[in-house]
Amino acid sequence: MRYSMFAASVHGRKYQERGLPCQDNSSAMEFSGVQAIAIADGHGGKDYFRSDTGSKLAVKTAFNQIKIFCRELTDQFSDNGIRNFEFSIWDEWLKAVKGDWRERSTEIFNEPRWQNVSDKYKARFTSGYEIYIPVAYGTTLICAVSIGSQVLIVQIGDGTCVILQRNGEFKVPVPPDNETFANITTSLCDADAYKKFRHVVLDCDENSPLAPVAIFLSTDGLDDCYPIYENEKHLYKLYDEVILDSVISNGFARTRDELRNELLPYLTARGSNDDISLAYFVTRDLNLLKRILGKEIDDTEKYLQARKEILKRRAEGKYNHD
Repeated sequence: MRYSMFAASVHGRKYQERGLPCQDNSSAMEFSGVQAIAIADGHGGKDYFRSDTGSKLAVKTAFNQIKIFCRELTDQFSDNGIRNFEFSIWDEWLKAVKGDWRERSTEIFNEPRWQNVSDKYKARFTSGYEIYIPVAYGTTLICAVSIGSQVLIVQIGDGTCVILQRNGEFKVPVPPDNETFANITTSLCDADAYKKFRHVVLDCDENSPLAPVAIFLSTDGLDDCYPIYENEKHLYKLYDEVILDSVISNGFARTRDELRNELLPYLTARGSNDDISLAYFVTRDLNLLKRILGKEIDDTEKYLQARKEILKRRAEGKYNHD
């Protein structure tokens, strides 16, 4: 399936007011029949004082490895190949952050965030031992790769992937991370980060009711705009009734502009105050999307009735959101 792609990051007030750069990064890429999106969320805590650079390097290295991985892919994704891919992302990211550290080592004491680094990590960062350097760049990462009849989603750390299936159901497909809770998250800077990636392969066969027609990736800045125990419900509603409705009514270009310039800045200002990244794949087949969302009927009254019925069935639990 070919998708329309989007990726954007917006600067949250809690970093703007401290004079700090956006900690998030995101991008989309397409080449030789491959489409990819990625988002990364630099931790922003006092000891992660170069996490804005860490998130940029995470997206960059993910895309570099996607190019290599897909070029060498002979058939479908294999579990062993995916594990090697995840290790390669982590390994290249480590090399990139250590290279950045060596290039900018003289800037350390002049950086605004250095003064807030804990004494423990000031001692570690100036010890000369490179083992501690990745902490300064700590970040999460989620990426999705579409090639042939499959989509691979790879994640380390918090944030959420949501998909819309052909049967009209929304779902969170990536296995949960038992080490991520509240403000604690796994990270690319962890010493054994390559073991902490989670992934899922989605079958895009057009005859399968579980095939994804839309895939959304969000950092916790978007997730935290909503109550923690109702997070998925609100994300489903945002993607369904706001973003996909806009795609159908206004087209892809206008929806992308409104997301980047209006909706995402509004959500961070009125919600989490955190940086927000959102990326998506959405099918280019708008007729298919209309059928799935119950918007294929031209008559306004019949359309509204169909939408009410869908929302009613979801409220009654007749659509599985697990």
